[in-house]
Amino acid sequence: MAVVSAEVPSANGPGSPGGSGSGPGSYLPRIDQFYIPEWLTMQFVLNNMISFTPLLSYGTTVMSIQKSKTALGFSIDICATMLLASILRISYYLITPYDVVLLRQSLVMIVIQLVLLRTSLHYRPEEYKYDKLTPVESFAQLFHDVWVEYFPLHSFGSDWKQLLKSLSLKGLLQFVYKLCLVVVYKFLKFFDPSYRRYGSFWQWNREISFWMFLLYFSTAQLTVTLFVAKLMHWTSLAQTIGSAIGSLGLFIESLLPLPQISILNKLKSVQGFKLILLVSWLCGDVMKIGYLVFGASNISPLFLFFALFQMSLDFYIAGQYVYYRFYSPNEAEDNTSHESIELSSLSSAQAKTIDSNHH
Repeated sequence: MAVVSAEVPSANGPGSPGGSGSGPGSYLPRIDQFYIPEWLTMQFVLNNMISFTPLLSYGTTVMSIQKSKTALGFSIDICATMLLASILRISYYLITPYDVVLLRQSLVMIVIQLVLLRTSLHYRPEEYKYDKLTPVESFAQLFHDVWVEYFPLHSFGSDWKQLLKSLSLKGLLQFVYKLCLVVVYKFLKFFDPSYRRYGSFWQWNREISFWMFLLYFSTAQLTVTLFVAKLMHWTSLAQTIGSAIGSLGLFIESLLPLPQISILNKLKSVQGFKLILLVSWLCGDVMKIGYLVFGASNISPLFLFFALFQMSLDFYIAGQYVYYRFYSPNEAEDNTSHESIELSSLSSAQAKTIDSNHH
């Protein structure tokens, strides 16, 4: 609402050269200022942006999948990551209440991710089914390969203490380093959507398996949380469980970009990758960190740590996008491997298959 004030007539009188009016008693309206409602503050705007941004960023993905009628190029691991993290964050709130804005964001995130998961499963292509994925080497096989590299003449039944003593310090450090790489390799492969996982986790062929897992997981989480914190009032145990739940939820959410990093690194291409999704992630990171630093109260430092870690992974994806988009065009054009199905359109994949059959 604007305040309009009347201007005092000019001393020269109406109609005079110095007058501001065109007739006797004329006044010019002048806007002094605009009144902003007391509830419409910057913190109010920021709080609602934090809470409802997922509706925009992931809602556009839902519409894109419905329009193209295929979920090729989108990893449903994103749904798993955000759903599990949001459920854990709600459980953490029941034990250690934090800012209600982040709780509201978790509830909104669950709603939009359920819609996104339903849409993705409905249009999921056959290439994403468990039977179509590539098996990954077992941990035993990888360990055996490292062992043979350093002990080629000795079997696992040999005296391992003597074998370790026979190694030099440099050789022992290299052996331990290779074992650490094996662990990291297995960890990263779990987040690569083109490889089979143990127990076919989140790669089930039947859609009902996804919904049953989410039902069991959320029920177990909320039951344990309410029983320990609200019914039994075991304060000490509740705080321990709450810290574990909160840390696990933040850790899972911070790993959100890993499936996309794996895909881009394997394909050496950004074909089919939606830039708007990366922009929404980066904007969300900036708003989240800005909120945690300047606007939030009663927030654990773990929230900020994992938010910064997730932002670093998103910046890594941005670096991949710039490199493969502008500095490695030949590799993107020549990439015709099986994995290119991950980010290619369904029509293109079918056309290539028909063409190869004719030849």
